[in-house]
Amino acid sequence: MGQKIHPYGFRVGITRPWRSRWYADKQTFGDYLVEDYRVRRHVLSNYKDAQIPRVEIERKAGDKLMVLIHTARSGNLLGRKSNRIAEIEKEVSDLTGGKQVEVRLIDVNRPETDAQLAAQRIAEQIERRFPFRRACSREMENIQAAGAKGVKVTMSGRLGGAELSRTEKAAWGSVPLHTLKADVDYGFAEARTTYGIIGIKVWIHRGEIGAEQEEQPRRSGGRREGGRRDGGRGGR
Repeated sequence: MGQKIHPYGFRVGITRPWRSRWYADKQTFGDYLVEDYRVRRHVLSNYKDAQIPRVEIERKAGDKLMVLIHTARSGNLLGRKSNRIAEIEKEVSDLTGGKQVEVRLIDVNRPETDAQLAAQRIAEQIERRFPFRRACSREMENIQAAGAKGVKVTMSGRLGGAELSRTEKAAWGSVPLHTLKADVDYGFAEARTTYGIIGIKVWIHRGEIGAEQEEQPRRSGGRREGGRRDGGRGGR
């Protein structure tokens, strides 16, 4: 019987890198895992205006922590009047017990074809009482216009305020979930409405992964880096 698997986890170690990159023994592994969860939850929930699809964490020798924030609106974190990078570093340091923290930004090159951002955009429209079918179709049109090969969207919950919850699906093009060389991005978001939570899942097929996409991106010495085309949730 067929089973569903996370599109990113299915490709980790093959065409996708880990989201958390560090080594720990049995005594510290659990502490590191909880710290990563708290850091991601804090950044994603407190800086929504920056359109952050994912956060990567690296641990160096000692207690040094490097947080890589993928963002579609880096200007909201690097404004002329206020630089929020130092603010994030202090908050993350407090969350991790005073560890040395360095935050770097990575621009999302094509936010229209980022599945996590697409799911968040649909969720935001539903929360603003926009018709869910129209929000879905509009987002799919934008994804298609951006050059994607295919897209699939599922929405579950009390859609339109209905008394009974249901699931609606929409698809366009091809989304080969079992092809490892296919660049399939996945995202999930929740729309919190007055009549309950609506879950939105988005799969986007962006073509085939070439050799240049499988390599780890080069890291610059500054605080800001070029975009990457990975998605989903990683492990260790």
